[in-house]
Amino acid sequence: MEDVISTTPWEWMIPYQLGFLRGQQFSEAFTEAYDIRPTSTAATAYGIVYAYKEAVERAGTTDTQALIKALEGHEYTLLKDRQQWRAFDHQNLQTIYVVRSKKREEVVSDRLRSDFFEVIGSLSGEEAAQTFAQWRAEREAANKPPHL
Repeated sequence: MEDVISTTPWEWMIPYQLGFLRGQQFSEAFTEAYDIRPTSTAATAYGIVYAYKEAVERAGTTDTQALIKALEGHEYTLLKDRQQWRAFDHQNLQTIYVVRSKKREEVVSDRLRSDFFEVIGSLSGEEAAQTFAQWRAEREAANKPPHL
């Protein structure tokens, strides 16, 4: 699998390669607790729970409609750079990283054998996600209202 190019929203080594301190702290705590490095899924789960907690604090309630309002348009920085819960479609806009898989020798020489990728590029969430016009056109084509 060496030299395969792919994309990912997060991998444990990205905070180290790009200088995201909180992501480094998360990776270190996770690795210490479980003796494996956190996956993108682990970071996503952590981020979603954290976003929910903060939304409850901002809304002052667990009422669903109040939480939706607290999340819509909310920008934050957690394990990497800026992210946003987009208001019109509730997508989480975030940087997508272009990665290349490392050579086998590099992977197996790592203590946990999980240093798979190097970041070779990125795409902002705004560039990666469909526009409001595209989203609205899809909604219209499906006979759905222009709002959630």
